Amino acid sequence: MPDTTVPDTTQGAPGGLAPSVIEERIRAYEGFGIHRTGWEGDDLTSAWLRDTLAEVGVSADLERFKFPRVEYRRARLTWPDGTIEGVPMYDGGFTAFGGIEGELCEDTDPDPFGKIVVATSAVRGDARWTAPMALKHYQELEEQGVVGVVVPSGDPEGEVILRNAEHIKTPFNLPVLQVSAKDARRLGAALVMGGTEATLEVDGERLQSNATNVVATVEGSEEGLAPVVVMTPKSGWFTCAAERGGGIAIWLALTEAARAASPRRSVHFVASSGHELHHQGLFHYLANRHGIVKQSAAWLHLGASIGARYPNARLGASDEHLHALATSAVRDVGVDLDAVSVFEVGNPGGGEARNIAEGGGRYVTFLGGHRYFHSPQDTVEKAVDAESVARWGQAAWTVLQGMLDLPEA
Repeated sequence: MPDTTVPDTTQGAPGGLAPSVIEERIRAYEGFGIHRTGWEGDDLTSAWLRDTLAEVGVSADLERFKFPRVEYRRARLTWPDGTIEGVPMYDGGFTAFGGIEGELCEDTDPDPFGKIVVATSAVRGDARWTAPMALKHYQELEEQGVVGVVVPSGDPEGEVILRNAEHIKTPFNLPVLQVSAKDARRLGAALVMGGTEATLEVDGERLQSNATNVVATVEGSEEGLAPVVVMTPKSGWFTCAAERGGGIAIWLALTEAARAASPRRSVHFVASSGHELHHQGLFHYLANRHGIVKQSAAWLHLGASIGARYPNARLGASDEHLHALATSAVRDVGVDLDAVSVFEVGNPGGGEARNIAEGGGRYVTFLGGHRYFHSPQDTVEKAVDAESVARWGQAAWTVLQGMLDLPEA
């Protein structure tokens, strides 16, 4: 028997929010491969979004911007009993060719001078090693004479979870290798025994490269009204099916719906790259449109993991009116608000909404995490719930309609 306590959100919903369409689009996005900024999968996503919008009569442009691209040839730890491959922290340092030698030690070692620290406490939940703003922590380790760091992390199956490079423009010097928790277990004997010499190699460099944002506008019928902006990031560490896929599918649906609605206000849409690199794409978008943060009526941020399986869903808004609009929209589509982390008014949480908050703009943000967040296992099969994405998408459409009806300041 169907669950009649859950509202039917298909009535009056944009066609792009049908679960079958959402799943098809997320699978297409996943199929482009790894979505790191400026990689082939990211460029293919830009072209696909532009072409998909063209099919519904919305013209989109690809805006190119420069960013610091990390290229590395080797990222590994080698000791007498084995080798572990990993991924460098993109805002950390590099070693010379051949690597750095040092004695392995745990992060509890009282004298880490000249040693390679293995952050075993990271697996137990110590957030200092993976915090977005970890610059000070790693600088302090460098001042103590630490020559390198190995940070284990793991999703439910022990696969690596990568940290976003929040300090990509002001990197720290200490080389940091991110490895999977399951691989790090092989270091157990070496750490217990003590005195094991190892070589840490993070052989890479930062180069100036190019990536693209996708931008489009649905023109409003009344000239002079402040626009609304709908934004979603499109880049990330791996295939990002749940992390980015829900936001992208909703973004496409809202673009088509806005065009069909012939709104009074113009609606700007941006799918930005550079998310994992301290929002480089959004910084470019804002810099090229001086004053747009405050000049816009409101911003709708379609952030991470919207509608994911095993979610840690979050919601925030800049002011009481938009907070009430967002919470009621989510409640009306059958999402249990008791299972959502609803921020206090004015708290944007993480993600690109914080750029809007810092600029003094009005916003609503839908975002969160999930079991396979920042993991190579963030796939459709493991992490996506198309019906949940559809519910959140309907709530986003309600929020967008409310933003379009805001009175002029």
